[in-house]
Amino acid sequence: MSQRSQINIRSWLYLGQTALEDMILGMDECAIRDTNNVVSFDEFYECIAIVVCQMGDNIFAHAAQIAGHYKSDAAGVWDRSRGAGPPPGRIYEIKSFSRSIEFPMVLRGQ
Repeated sequence: MSQRSQINIRSWLYLGQTALEDMILGMDECAIRDTNNVVSFDEFYECIAIVVCQMGDNIFAHAAQIAGHYKSDAAGVWDRSRGAGPPPGRIYEIKSFSRSIEFPMVLRGQ
């Protein structure tokens, strides 16, 4: 990281019936993608991803570092999902530094 670098935090959101499954498959393959987040080359290793999935009232999340563009075959990441997988978009390599946790109702303000 250069002296002028800053850490930035972005969030990724998976929704739908297979959101948790899609998030776990991405964690297993060290990959994430969506259409909203575009991370520049200068931000790699300086971008923290908060990955959230919501299935009805259940919310799960994990944290990761964006390490670069995903170099393997992106088609194989979510092909085991029962759903359509995450939306199309750029795919990035991640290094997860937390496990997936469920947010208790009390933290959600309910």
